[in-house]
Amino acid sequence: MKKRVICGGEILYDFIATSRGTGLAGAAEFVKKPGGSPFNIAIGLSRLGIDVSFLVKIGDDEFGTALRNFLISEGVDMSYVVNGAGHNTTLAMAAVDVLGKPEYRFYRDNSADISLAVDELPPISPRDASAYTFGSLSLADNPAGETYMLVFEKMRSSGVMTMLDPNVRPLYVADRPIFKKRVKYLAPLVDILKLSDDDLYWLTGTKLIDEGLARMDCNPAGLVIVTEGAKGARAYWRGDTISVPCRPVEVAETSGCGDSFIAGVMSKLAPLGRSGLFEMTPAFLKNTLVWANACASIVASRYGAANSMPRAAEVEDFLLNGKVGTAIG
Repeated sequence: MKKRVICGGEILYDFIATSRGTGLAGAAEFVKKPGGSPFNIAIGLSRLGIDVSFLVKIGDDEFGTALRNFLISEGVDMSYVVNGAGHNTTLAMAAVDVLGKPEYRFYRDNSADISLAVDELPPISPRDASAYTFGSLSLADNPAGETYMLVFEKMRSSGVMTMLDPNVRPLYVADRPIFKKRVKYLAPLVDILKLSDDDLYWLTGTKLIDEGLARMDCNPAGLVIVTEGAKGARAYWRGDTISVPCRPVEVAETSGCGDSFIAGVMSKLAPLGRSGLFEMTPAFLKNTLVWANACASIVASRYGAANSMPRAAEVEDFLLNGKVGTAIG
């Protein structure tokens, strides 16, 4: 078996407002798209040519069947997908507000993805993993949150590269203390921590990025990346700060931009392996951020999250010519 990136976390259907700047309250029409942050990352990685497995429990309703078929059609390994007999699929409503920020509402009655228990885990061998990415809503609910934390400990103790994206959704997180406790526990331990500026503000209470990161107590030997929407991204690596702006595009909606960014980052870093990560040069990291920003810009120009994830040839064309094609899938 080839080494694969293992993505752990939620899977759902997004219902995305077709109007711009209205927020959820003012939206009248929606389009249905497969989504969920870790799921989007898995699709993004596969489209960028990376072998990837998805770790999740999927409902056996009509939505769950469609999501299974989507994963298979995109070439994602299904070895770690658990059948959620009698469980529903999470549904999310999404819209962009007047400031260009996404708004979400989640409907998770008896949802499979948050019910994944430790005793349901299929056998997972760290030797088969090049990296483990996790986070987002999957950390906010038990038993799934406990399960993904256990997998993290197993991967970390075995020397597998680990990447966390909290991907905070304030309207959804009911137990804020538990969620914050888990993120702050993980921050000093993961090899790669990716935060948006909004995540950092929610977690630390300050809009000053450097101050917020100091409050997070991040891994001093690890890579920390903060995305700032249209401004681009900055990375903190071995005492250096590397900032890379985004190339502007006409924004359709922003669901999945951060997930595409992570897929872009991990498509370059996962093949290095954990030991190779710590030998990475600042120049390599800067090129990685340019690539990841391009992935995010392409997704911002389209509707839908997983459906909008670009293939490597599209990213290369965008970086060369600034052209964005229509979404695939």
